[in-house]
Amino acid sequence: ITYALMQAFEKLAEVSDRAKIVNKARVHTLLTNGGGVVGCIYEKAGQTLKEYGPIILCSGGFGADFGSDSLLAKYRPDLLHLPTTNGEHCTGDAIKMGEALGAKSVDLEWVQVHPT
Repeated sequence: ITYALMQAFEKLAEVSDRAKIVNKARVHTLLTNGGGVVGCIYEKAGQTLKEYGPIILCSGGFGADFGSDSLLAKYRPDLLHLPTTNGEHCTGDAIKMGEALGAKSVDLEWVQVHPT
């Protein structure tokens, strides 16, 4: 999502109930109906909450996902042995949730490593 689009979305959320931004939350389940995503279940401040409506998943990368079934293992197994400066939260959870429902992803083989 581009910065300009995010700014427009933030303005809409300030003046309308058509949009809502939830920060510092962890989505763990996408709710579906008839093959489409209709909401999500997330955790924030120790509470489990639900939201219904269109969902925009804003996810960081997966550079700290070193498991054998990780996105790094799937798309760039040659990098699994390298250290990372990514936080342990960089595990591509949103990408995995989308792919599990059939979403297509592109260019995941382009992983930045340091030093460059």
